[in-house]
Amino acid sequence: MINFIAILLIVPLLSTPAEPDTLTFSPIGGELEGATDVSVVQTGRLYITERTKHRFLVLNSTGMRIDSVGSQGRGDYRFDRPAAIDATNGLKIYLADENNGRVQMYDRRHQFLTSITSEKVDRRFSFTPSDLVVSPANELFVYDSESFLIYIFDSNGNFTGEINLRQYGVRTVTQLGIAGSFLLLLDGPNGVIHRFRTDGGYINFIGGLQNAQAFSGSEDDLWVLFGNRIGRYTPRGGEISTFLLEQPLQNPVDIDVNGPFIYILTENQLYRTVIQ
Repeated sequence: MINFIAILLIVPLLSTPAEPDTLTFSPIGGELEGATDVSVVQTGRLYITERTKHRFLVLNSTGMRIDSVGSQGRGDYRFDRPAAIDATNGLKIYLADENNGRVQMYDRRHQFLTSITSEKVDRRFSFTPSDLVVSPANELFVYDSESFLIYIFDSNGNFTGEINLRQYGVRTVTQLGIAGSFLLLLDGPNGVIHRFRTDGGYINFIGGLQNAQAFSGSEDDLWVLFGNRIGRYTPRGGEISTFLLEQPLQNPVDIDVNGPFIYILTENQLYRTVIQ
């Protein structure tokens, strides 16, 4: 009888973990061709690179297209298969013009400012910017897929240093990002996010992220997109919550989070949902 009573007292203390919320995404902004990257600024304005059409699109906070910049070529307003974009706070826009071997910079009115080319990179004769991200301190980090280096530039586009990824055992770079005060590198095939200081020093890695496809970082958290779910983590990798996708999206390439909105970009469409 004593054992039976003890069981009755313990059972009510056990609780079943809450089921993860399920998210339903709706398409916005119209059909895309070969989209590669999305950047959302605080006002809700969105910037999308379309690799196939050699341009970037600008959408307002409701998803309506308000501008299209670029066509194929080598001039100031022309691109060759752009790979990535970071619109920072909306005042300066950086675009990785991969096949033209440069980073293009534009102002908030989408007027050309300048280019960063191999001539600005110390001792380099080629430059293949495949991804980029800008820190809160306006430092620009550019991943060069040919050299497997990350180049660092100041807010004026001056070269300040580089990170040799082979030195730290990084195998693949799926995406660059910033979370808190950390520079993050997603190695999707190996399920790892590498963490660096913004001065280039290696810190450690976040493991256990098998099948991670993209991520979005902020000052307070880190959102990681998997095939059928989204995980929310602290910038140091502690898991906060999980959201299931009602239906997996085909060929996702990026995720971005702005306030209550989560955006997922695929090669052909931008999707949005709201977290209650």
